[in-house]
Amino acid sequence: MPKSPALLLSGLFHPLLVPTYMFLLAVLVDPFAFGSGGLGDFRSLGTLLMIVLYTCIIPAISVFIMLKLEMVNSIMMEDRMERVGPLLLVMILYFWVYYNLSQHNDTPRFFIATLLGVVIALAVAFVINVVDKISLHAVGMGGLAGMVLILTGMYGGGAVALPLPWVALATVVLAGVGGVARLSLGQHDRPQLYGGYLVGFVAQWLALKFYY
Repeated sequence: MPKSPALLLSGLFHPLLVPTYMFLLAVLVDPFAFGSGGLGDFRSLGTLLMIVLYTCIIPAISVFIMLKLEMVNSIMMEDRMERVGPLLLVMILYFWVYYNLSQHNDTPRFFIATLLGVVIALAVAFVINVVDKISLHAVGMGGLAGMVLILTGMYGGGAVALPLPWVALATVVLAGVGGVARLSLGQHDRPQLYGGYLVGFVAQWLALKFYY
């Protein structure tokens, strides 16, 4: 894959964007579970803003500051040990979002489980990172694929406007395309990608078992 499309795909499927994708998908599938009428509802927009702020914007700004302070050598963080600080920060922020939303009665259990799955995947990725570099892009997309398959099983594909089986298929394909992009950029090898997919996917099912 040429470098420019690979960089574009890596940006679109960046792990910091995955929680936002998860929330948008969950609201589109069942907005009433969130006590709202859809994405245009004030409550949904407020939750979306919080998720974007704490799972994407603040972590991105923090990594930029670390770069300026020379705590990391590049945004790509090729050296796995450079990831330790950013991963710890992201875990703390993501756990805060999970805990905060879990205290709200208007947040459905399936989405709370989804966020717990993200936190579990990050914790496992952090531990693995001590030994080997794991693909965080693959962890994120594996988690997204796991969530979509769970939603497909819960809603049967026919109870909502979205064609969930097709969404699930598209998510799996996009996860694969994102993996090809990471390989093309030379950021990971195949075992690191496969390990990432497995961690993200299994974490969603472990979190589901915890809540159901």
